[in-house]
Amino acid sequence: LANSTKHKVRVRQLDFVGAYLQAKTRHRIFIRLPTVYGDLWPEYKKYSGVPLRLVKSMYGMTLSGKYWWQELQEFLVQEAFVASTTVPCFFSKHFSDGSFIKLLNYVDDLLYASNSPNHLQAFEETLGKRFSIELMGQAHWYLSSRISQEANFNISIDQSRYCLSVVKRYLDTAGCPKVNRLHSSPLPAEFIPSADDCSPSQEAIKALEEQYNIAFDSCVGALIYLAQTRPDIAFSVNKLAKFSRSPGIKHFEAILHLLRYLRDNTYLGLRYYSNLSDSPIYKSLRDNKINETGLLLAYSDSSWHDDVDSGRSTGGYLISYMGGIVDHSSNMPGPVALSSAEAEYNEACLATMALSHIQMFQNELENEPVDRVLNTNLYLDNSSAIAMGRSFRDTKHTRHILRRYHFVRTSVENKRLTLVWIPTEHQLADLATKILSGARTSFLTSIIMTIVPEKNIQDSKRSAQEE
Repeated sequence: LANSTKHKVRVRQLDFVGAYLQAKTRHRIFIRLPTVYGDLWPEYKKYSGVPLRLVKSMYGMTLSGKYWWQELQEFLVQEAFVASTTVPCFFSKHFSDGSFIKLLNYVDDLLYASNSPNHLQAFEETLGKRFSIELMGQAHWYLSSRISQEANFNISIDQSRYCLSVVKRYLDTAGCPKVNRLHSSPLPAEFIPSADDCSPSQEAIKALEEQYNIAFDSCVGALIYLAQTRPDIAFSVNKLAKFSRSPGIKHFEAILHLLRYLRDNTYLGLRYYSNLSDSPIYKSLRDNKINETGLLLAYSDSSWHDDVDSGRSTGGYLISYMGGIVDHSSNMPGPVALSSAEAEYNEACLATMALSHIQMFQNELENEPVDRVLNTNLYLDNSSAIAMGRSFRDTKHTRHILRRYHFVRTSVENKRLTLVWIPTEHQLADLATKILSGARTSFLTSIIMTIVPEKNIQDSKRSAQEE
């Protein structure tokens, strides 16, 4: 989606009708139809009750998904599409006149875009001759996410409808008093995630789930999926997920607070910009007198010693492409950091690892060698961590750090990464490292995310199936 804004093309969508039924089997598989079929359809009586070799795959088979993927992949390769080595479900085809077709497939749903109407029409006709497909025009809904394509080629993506369904499923039926006040932060300020607050037994967990009428692990699973387009709740979901097996009262109260936050802040999403100067992220950098010109950039931040159970530090990173977030994480690196600088450095390594993957994919999007060097700025608010990344000399304060975390130094040396200092006030990854006040959350969210329209929230041909 973000790459489509760069090239100012529309993203289209199609559906494979009965996808699994269109794939031939690759093994000798036999089935036996019940004899009752012969009584219901006498013309097929000779086929019922006897072994039949399966020629096409069917739904319910273990290998059907694999067969379908092989069928589609072989067709695309035959049509001169090149499969991505970093994102296997992405294919692209580039022509000598500079035009292209790019597509992304998930099971039977396919997104595709092209800067050539002729090549696009030819692709749709060729695909329609081989498979049974339904052309759905411009993409609007994909995997429970709404895609909004604007006149200026900006594209936004949100899960507002899914968010509403999560709130309705877990909050509206919760066994607790209704609280109507506005919730401006995902977690209460006094909440301290701790195993000391876990339930002592399965009976206690069951009693709490009956009291609150919330299946805690199920709710956390739904929130994990929602967090894909909601960086503002990544930290909260990360912390609550740790207690999915034995949640206590405080954890139930915290997840209720998070659900109320989502109720009050439903219509938020991510936006990608055809003109980078319009992006709030780039405006924030200009406010700090940083002239960022790259399409790809990242933020990395970490707290220190905030986990009371293990002494580990919570870190987070945000990766932006075309002015919008394409990858984000809230996590806890394995080592116990001995200083805030070390905690920031460890998290910078995880950010660099994720950034390397995005850089390779960006090269493939532009039909460049996957190992082409792309220098990307990584913004940190800790000058000591930056010094550790730029220096290749170990001291008594850094020699204990595991070698793998020095991937930051290697990337700096190879000119794939530049470490840049940014004031803490404008450190966007702060959102993924700690519980923030409502004002701070709103400030960072206004830069990272965008408000999406409430209209057409149910405008989906297959809303029931997707939910």
